[in-house]
Amino acid sequence: MTIIIYILTILFGIICFKIVKTKRCKVMPLICSIMFISFIGCVIISALSLILPYGEIWAYPLGVMILGLILILVGANDLYSLLCCREKVDGVYCGYNTYYGGNGISTQSPVFEYTYNGTHYHEQTAQTVSYKRLNRDMMQGNIYNIYVDPRHPAVFILTQKINIATIISIIFGFGFFTFGIDILLTFL
Repeated sequence: MTIIIYILTILFGIICFKIVKTKRCKVMPLICSIMFISFIGCVIISALSLILPYGEIWAYPLGVMILGLILILVGANDLYSLLCCREKVDGVYCGYNTYYGGNGISTQSPVFEYTYNGTHYHEQTAQTVSYKRLNRDMMQGNIYNIYVDPRHPAVFILTQKINIATIISIIFGFGFFTFGIDILLTFL
């Protein structure tokens, strides 16, 4: 577990460095906050596992708690997007980015170009869409309605519906977080 935490610390560190370097914090503040919290949590766990005697035993419960916190924050980000993305704008569908997970599972995030208050944006949505739906319902170059956050126009969503994955993420997040606390309390 400690090796995984060390690897995650390095990966989240690289992500946070890129966020700061490209100045994406002002564009997408909540997602950037999730990355920073993840990095700080991994740094704390890494430091404790290196400094404390038998510190490796702390890595598992704290790692589970950080995973739970990340899942809760990802779900909260989706709910936040639903509440804040209210401005209906026409966007041109440009394609999608594919992200691969384990066991050949992939998710697709559509990319749109749109103009809001005179500024041109070329962004991907935080919502994922199934490959089947993208090929069935969307054609590259066509115009579709999207919903933009007026305070952070680079953040947009396709539909104003609560996704079941958001609810599952929050439930699992609370489950992992409380499980981590339970394990931590058994060590004390």
